[in-house]
Amino acid sequence: MTTLAALRAKLNDEIGVLTDAETSPWTTAQRNTAISEGYAELWRSGVWKDGKQDLSTVADQSVYALTSIRKLYRMELLDDSSRILEMPKGIVEPAFAGDGSFRLRLSRPIGSGFTLRVLGWSPYKSVFSGDSDTDDFPAEHSRIPILKAKAVLYRQQLSKFMRFGETQVLQPTMNVSLDGLIAGIAQAEREFAELVRELSGQRPRTSLTRRL
Repeated sequence: MTTLAALRAKLNDEIGVLTDAETSPWTTAQRNTAISEGYAELWRSGVWKDGKQDLSTVADQSVYALTSIRKLYRMELLDDSSRILEMPKGIVEPAFAGDGSFRLRLSRPIGSGFTLRVLGWSPYKSVFSGDSDTDDFPAEHSRIPILKAKAVLYRQQLSKFMRFGETQVLQPTMNVSLDGLIAGIAQAEREFAELVRELSGQRPRTSLTRRL
């Protein structure tokens, strides 16, 4: 796990910020937001956090609330000695509650007294409460979301360049060519895409039930 402060230090190195207290061209808050956006992009790019959730079965119940699984890998029905009895079929779908929650819907109800183990994936953490808050992403891959954060910040600069260019009054911090900004964005995005493709390719694949 890596703290937000340490992640920002890595981002500072990527974008040439010499001291963390600098406010130009990006404030600390802007860099933190870019880091959060980089982590949020992992889910959309196919880099997911694996996990499991154990549910106690209820007789005649086929729908269960989920808190830690958003994409299903497989399910295991366990007895009271944690032996696998079977692998039930079902799907993970939105709970349609308006709060972004998800639920598990089984193809058929299971009797009570068993444990239903749900294996699958969820997004990595992307919201940090402060500098000491840590991520849940493997440290050896932490440069991946930082590359996306770098692209986010460069896009901000590109927007500023275009905005000030309209008035023909460029600030000193905009002393960079438009081509240079575009090239920097493209390079960061290219590296990010290559790394997420490699990392997401390590995820196990399986045939999932998409409908009952």
